[in-house]
Amino acid sequence: MIYGVGFLWGSLIIIAVSFAWLNGAFEDTRGYFYLLPWCILTGLMLSIPLAHSIYKQRFDPFHPVVFASWSYFIPGFFVGGLTLVFGLSQPYFLAYVLDEQYNLPLAFVYVILGFLGLWIGFLLPVGRFIGTKIGNRLPEWNWTPQQILKPAIILLVIGLINTAIGFAYGFLGFQKVEEIGTYDGVIFLLSLFWLMATFLLWLYIFRSKKLIFSHYLILALILTTSLTKSAFQGSRGALITLFTMVACAYVCSGKRVGLKQASIGGIIIFFAVTIGMIYGTTFRGVKGNQDTMRIDQFAGVIGDTVSTISARDFEKNIGGGFGALADRLDAISPLAVIVSNYERLAPHEETYGMAGNILNEAVTFPIPRVIWADKPVTIDATRYGDLYFNFPENSFTMTPMGDLLRNFGPWGVPLGMMILGLFLRIIYSALRENRPFSFWRAAMFFMLLTAVSYEGSYGLIIPYIFKVMVFAIFGIIIIRFFAGPGTQVSKQEASAA
Repeated sequence: MIYGVGFLWGSLIIIAVSFAWLNGAFEDTRGYFYLLPWCILTGLMLSIPLAHSIYKQRFDPFHPVVFASWSYFIPGFFVGGLTLVFGLSQPYFLAYVLDEQYNLPLAFVYVILGFLGLWIGFLLPVGRFIGTKIGNRLPEWNWTPQQILKPAIILLVIGLINTAIGFAYGFLGFQKVEEIGTYDGVIFLLSLFWLMATFLLWLYIFRSKKLIFSHYLILALILTTSLTKSAFQGSRGALITLFTMVACAYVCSGKRVGLKQASIGGIIIFFAVTIGMIYGTTFRGVKGNQDTMRIDQFAGVIGDTVSTISARDFEKNIGGGFGALADRLDAISPLAVIVSNYERLAPHEETYGMAGNILNEAVTFPIPRVIWADKPVTIDATRYGDLYFNFPENSFTMTPMGDLLRNFGPWGVPLGMMILGLFLRIIYSALRENRPFSFWRAAMFFMLLTAVSYEGSYGLIIPYIFKVMVFAIFGIIIIRFFAGPGTQVSKQEASAA
């Protein structure tokens, strides 16, 4: 896997820099080469968990800290930092960074502190102790691939129905509702059954000893539904999300990741990133805004998007795709805006309803909107974009470090990330660390691991983990009802694991 990841980002850097050089991008750069040492230092610090796990011969690409490193921190802050250094990313809001020579390097410092806090929190013995105690009390349902097939398809159907409802009501895909409905959150979380069921079906394929005709039918089903959903979403990262799910199922199923698999994975990631950026950027340009629309209108936008891409020449498609990728990867610039302005804008956050959003979310999230219909939104992307970036029509990257800095100041960054690392260790020890294979444990681990967003608000991470956990448990209960208890794992198997 590490070869695949290295191949991906190395190829992207080489191609993007070469393309920018040939098109004279460096001639217009504002000169951020003084950030190169900070960028390299950040990259080295973010690579420590990967290097450590490889040195100890315990590399697991879906170890929570390693996963955070290669899936977001290195792409967003090291590779994204390089796009800023070499002028590939030149967002307009860099004008809002006061004293760039001080605040841009300081943003890298907060990234390092946040990531080290995450790793230290994960390494604390208390997390492993709590997680092990919880894991030992969980049921050992050991379903066979044949037992998991029927309930997984039922769960898939429930997820697809709620996904269609979500698109119809406007809170899924590239659209935005003016007011959050009472049951919107429930429908959204029920739509995650599609994700959980698809993951289980990939496990079903990978755990089967021999592939027969029925396996290829299942493969066609999950690929069709996955690609269709990705097309309707219009997301530039939908294909990467799909690849992450397949890779996680492959690893959790016990398959070995060798040089061949890693090389194939790296090639797939490269094309997924390129195609996703071209399609997602064109889709948003064709749609034009985030107004809600009917399913048939979405289908029309998809058709127009494909036609637009087909009509453009290859160079324009690649240029637009890599230009969008450079802007998308650069997570250091929006973080620097917060670093530069959070103290100055603190008095205005109360007016925008953003002040103290982390504590407010921690207090209000246990109460569902079904009970509290007027529950306030603790932080709104529109208001955040308006206050910090003077542009309410876009969802800007905040990152957990930026959110912690806004709420608690510099000390809040490492301490808050330590708490998150502690939660991740509890999840890892309860569901994956030294555990025998289990369909339901693997599915629960995948759902909770990918519930963590490192580009959004810190205040939403832990509440969202709990919400996903509740609905994932509900999904597992459905599977348990149809699949039965399975067989108990023997002590010899558990000790071997």
